[in-house]
Amino acid sequence: MKPTELGLRRAFDVHSHVLGNGLKVLLVENPSIPTVSMNASVLAGARYDPESKAGQAIMASRLLDEGTETRSSFEIADAIESVGGAIEADGSFERLVVSAGVLNKDIGLGLELLSDLLIRPVFPQEYVDKEKERTLAEIVSAQDRPQVVAGWAFNELVYQDHPLHRPAHGYPETVERLERNDLFEFHKKYFLPNNVILSVVGDFRVSELLPKIEDALGSWRARPIVFPTYPEPVRQSGKRTKFIQMPAQQLNIYLGHLGVKRTNPDYYALQVLDTILGGGAGFTARIPQRLRDELGLAYTTFASITMTAGLDPGRFVAFIGTSPENMKLATEGLVNEIRRITEEPVTAQELQDAKDYLTGSFVFAFEASPQIARFLIHAEVYGLGFDYVEKYLEYIRRVTIEDISRVAKMYLDSENYTLVVVGPLDGAQ
Repeated sequence: MKPTELGLRRAFDVHSHVLGNGLKVLLVENPSIPTVSMNASVLAGARYDPESKAGQAIMASRLLDEGTETRSSFEIADAIESVGGAIEADGSFERLVVSAGVLNKDIGLGLELLSDLLIRPVFPQEYVDKEKERTLAEIVSAQDRPQVVAGWAFNELVYQDHPLHRPAHGYPETVERLERNDLFEFHKKYFLPNNVILSVVGDFRVSELLPKIEDALGSWRARPIVFPTYPEPVRQSGKRTKFIQMPAQQLNIYLGHLGVKRTNPDYYALQVLDTILGGGAGFTARIPQRLRDELGLAYTTFASITMTAGLDPGRFVAFIGTSPENMKLATEGLVNEIRRITEEPVTAQELQDAKDYLTGSFVFAFEASPQIARFLIHAEVYGLGFDYVEKYLEYIRRVTIEDISRVAKMYLDSENYTLVVVGPLDGAQ
């Protein structure tokens, strides 16, 4: 079934199954094209890194395909490329993911490689050394990019002692300290079948695929998992500011504060608010229209509170890149628009335009099997339900002008915020 044929009129027909070892399997038959997309998500990421080992999770994820107990990195690449498929591993703060795409006739090989990477990686020392060099080079390169530096400084001030205060790839000093045994330790602790969700979408029959999944992953032994705990971040009650001098053509200004979790019941009203205040691709919102189009203060400016919402609270961020002489005007402009949306009702036309934009673009999230496979994990992790493709449109359509006013007052603050400015401060005014 193609999502475009589905037309978002009904939910995906999801077959949910749990193996004896606790591994959750989500399957959607989509015979429209002869391919199969697999997404295995380990429910642990950089949020569980000890502070002294920041970067551990991301490094482990990047090295999963560099060799296993049964295959070298070359043999893994040769096996998947010989059938025109692809396999990759990556990580984030919340999850580490191994994804694969193959033709339906090669699904056995795809599952074999997937299970190999999940269960039997060996983290070869030579690749650990190379990955450390690569990560350190990425950090050094990022430290030369003012917008990235501004984002890091903003997170440090907003999140304080919460794991989200740090970059997912860690700091130079923590990356330097990481050893091969640290990666084995992380793998042993979190790579367990009772901590994995596998989604498969494509040209197969559930009755034929389940036994193959059982053969590939059913013997993987489960163990109890103890997840680290950390304090919930708290929204600030005063201003926090940081100014960083860097050579650049423009100032990079981040203004905002702690945001919301993805499971917040006001998420959909906040999505509409985001669209009206900060905009989406192809949508002219208040901040871009006022600060960019009318005042000519920026080429890039946006604001969002839902973009980073996850298992932990995301952040509300209003960003603008502007010339040094416009720093005060640009900052005041961001604050004024945040204040205005909390004090004055949005117009009926603004509300309708935002709803039309969100509902009209929603279908494009389900155009291909890999997108659907990722969505299934997303829906499972956040408890959205697999009928979300139906419910989302209704959630957005229900949002009222009063809802926008209520959530703006509740979740946005034009007085108590973090302000980070990075760039050529010498000429700032």
